Amino acid sequence: MAIELKENQEDNSITKKLVFLFAIMLLLVSSIGYIFLKYVIIVKNEARIMELNQEIASQKSKEIIELENKAKEVETILGDYKILYNERANVNNFFTAFEQWAHPQIYYSGFSLDVKGRSATMNGSVSSFGPIIQQMNVFQNQQLIESFLVSNVKLAEAGGVSFNLSLTVKPELFK
Repeated sequence: MAIELKENQEDNSITKKLVFLFAIMLLLVSSIGYIFLKYVIIVKNEARIMELNQEIASQKSKEIIELENKAKEVETILGDYKILYNERANVNNFFTAFEQWAHPQIYYSGFSLDVKGRSATMNGSVSSFGPIIQQMNVFQNQQLIESFLVSNVKLAEAGGVSFNLSLTVKPELFK
């Protein structure tokens, strides 16, 4: 039995050596293939692409070159406007929020909005004093309103009540 075990071990060690040699050969072939692709094939293809780009550029007419230059100028101008557009205050958020806050019986007019000062002023008209008081309660419970002022409350000649409203909102509303 001991002899048979040695024979199996010898066969096993030869198999291990062959697998090891095969793995080294595979590693060597793949490394050579990688180097060949990276430093020969890809470099040739990049050079060919540059040649083709130069050939295409030489075949352009003056009109096409002028159009490309104008397009580049317009692209830079649009890029500047894009920066301004992205940094602008989002006034739509104010109107969306105010639409939710406004009392349905009050009509607002003479609207003025100062984004830097975060303030809005407007004139309001309503049939009685009750909706004005309700509107003030709504404003007091809004987290985005820093302060508000209802002034010049008076009875209108044609009936109803007119007043002025000034709001100061938090800066988050314009982002």
